[in-house]
Amino acid sequence: MLSCVQELLVLACAQREPHGFLRRELERTDLPLTAAERTALRAVDADGLRITRLLVQKLRLQRLLAGDAGAGARLAADPAAFLSVFTAYTAAVPATAVFPSEEAAAFRAFELGGSARPAS
Repeated sequence: MLSCVQELLVLACAQREPHGFLRRELERTDLPLTAAERTALRAVDADGLRITRLLVQKLRLQRLLAGDAGAGARLAADPAAFLSVFTAYTAAVPATAVFPSEEAAAFRAFELGGSARPAS
C-alpha cells in the first residue's frame, strides 16, 4: 500500500501541471501528512516533477507500442490524432501496467469505453 506521500507523487505525475496539483493538494488539511512530509513535498522541484511526468508518459507509450503493432501503425498514420487519444488515456488510466501486453490491453479497453484495467 502506498503512503500518502507516494500516492500524492504518483497522482501528481498523472496531471498536466504536476507541481500545481501537488501545491493544491498540500493545502488540504485532511491529508494524513506529518509536518516533515509536507515540508519535503513543498520542496519538490517543479521542473523535476514535470520531467518525471514526461518520462512516465514516454515509458507508457513505449510499452503500448511494444505491445500493440497496430498502435504503432496508427501513430505513424496520424500522429496528432493518436497522441490526442493517448493523452486522454494517460489522464484517465493510472500507470499500473508492467508489461507491454498489459499496457496494450488497458489502452484497448480505454478506447472501447470498457474497463480501463485488463483482467489479470
